[in-house]
Amino acid sequence: MRLTKTLTTLFVSLCFICFITTAPALGFIEREYTIREVLDACTNIVFGEIESVNKTRYQTIVKVNEDVKGKSNTAELKFNLATGHYKQGSSPQKLVRLLKPGMPIIVFYRANNYGVDSMCFIDNTWFQMRGYHRRSRSSWWSFTHIDPMMSRTFDGKTVAFQKVVRDMLDGKMWVMATENTLKAYVLTGNSTSPTWGQTPVDTNTMTYEYQALRNIKKVGKRPLAFEYTKVRTLPHLKDADILWIGYEEISSYGRYLLSKNTEQAIKDYVKNGGIVVVSGQDSTPNKPCGIGWLDGKLKGVESPPKRVFIKTEDADALFSTPNKIQSGKIYIDDAWTEWEADDEVFATTPDTNELVVGARKYGKGLYIITSLRNDNQYTVSMNKALMENILHYAASRMQK
Repeated sequence: MRLTKTLTTLFVSLCFICFITTAPALGFIEREYTIREVLDACTNIVFGEIESVNKTRYQTIVKVNEDVKGKSNTAELKFNLATGHYKQGSSPQKLVRLLKPGMPIIVFYRANNYGVDSMCFIDNTWFQMRGYHRRSRSSWWSFTHIDPMMSRTFDGKTVAFQKVVRDMLDGKMWVMATENTLKAYVLTGNSTSPTWGQTPVDTNTMTYEYQALRNIKKVGKRPLAFEYTKVRTLPHLKDADILWIGYEEISSYGRYLLSKNTEQAIKDYVKNGGIVVVSGQDSTPNKPCGIGWLDGKLKGVESPPKRVFIKTEDADALFSTPNKIQSGKIYIDDAWTEWEADDEVFATTPDTNELVVGARKYGKGLYIITSLRNDNQYTVSMNKALMENILHYAASRMQK
């Protein structure tokens, strides 16, 4: 079993897995999709079992055992498999061979006025079903295809996946992390557009910045697991090894976004040994970015986008492990000035002497402060190598 790093899936209504309610439009779009996003996007999740399989008519009945999210208000779901794609690897014949009475199944679906869009999971296999009108939960759903790419979201036995789903719905974080895993908590999704931002589903929080972070599988010899939140109170902060505050999550368009309670929670977290990475902020000439989350002085300033930086003599590890980072190959925006004398400064801008990357010790922990511009797919693609280096550096500074 494993969580997805990248995902290619069929988008039937502009973006299928986001359960869009507009008219169908064929096409393939590649985007990352996590288990937690699947759970968030669903109105309903059903744990059931295959009650019967008609191999002649290509029909199956699913008995509803438990509504783990939402109320299905039905004892069974009826699947017409004959409507699927007749092609190798995704045919009704293949699916009907996989289905056996008594098999556990998970049905993820989003209900709307047009019907339902769903993804179903049986051992190691994901497949899509659709219902087309208001009473679709009590009528026959139509099979569309087996989706091989969804195995990168989860690949394993249904019973094991049911436990993961239940734990996540109960609010548990880093469900699949091992004891040796570093746990990174990312505040994201409030200030920048999500990937494939044309989708109207408000549960889509996969920003390009978070997508790039999730592609980092390990730091050194330790695996790395990510969880995200849009909630600025950071409810699971105490369980994280690293907090990554995403681009413009502290301030955006000159508006400061953190409460006094959140500021204190971040300071307490660092004081007790946590590491906080601050991605880019947004200041205006009259409203520098607030620093209540930080002990000591620092000033956020509005500055034009830049790409060039000067490394200091202390910057070798951060700009070389595991990637070689060159000046002119990253994107920088509003930056920081007036840092303290004992701060570690790794890179500054050549003309204005603004902080590009630096660090500040506080208590048992550390702040890593950057001026990275991670606002869209292209700027993130240019910055992702340095983002990986920053996480490696953060892990190297953690107390044993």
